[in-house]
Amino acid sequence: MTKEKINKDARIATLERQAKENLSGQVHNYHFADSALNKAGTDSLIGSGVILELTVLGGRKICSPVLIRDGLSAELIAALRADLVRSYELATMYKPKGAK
Repeated sequence: MTKEKINKDARIATLERQAKENLSGQVHNYHFADSALNKAGTDSLIGSGVILELTVLGGRKICSPVLIRDGLSAELIAALRADLVRSYELATMYKPKGAK
């Protein structure tokens, strides 16, 4: 089996994407993301906005950057919080013996 040779820029881009994916999955990030969500709400961003971009693991873009004017709604923040909890629970599902 011969590995396909890729150029330096493509290899760097791939490694940067993989590092971002690996770091984003660390368990402590769910806490900090949850804490920061209030800063993205309509109470905080009147006259401004949030830029939303969705990318799946592997780098495929689902949604190009789009501006959500005046910030995120309370309903979206609640839904994001529920997804953060679900993701945290999945990330901590398997524990060593003796862990709570």
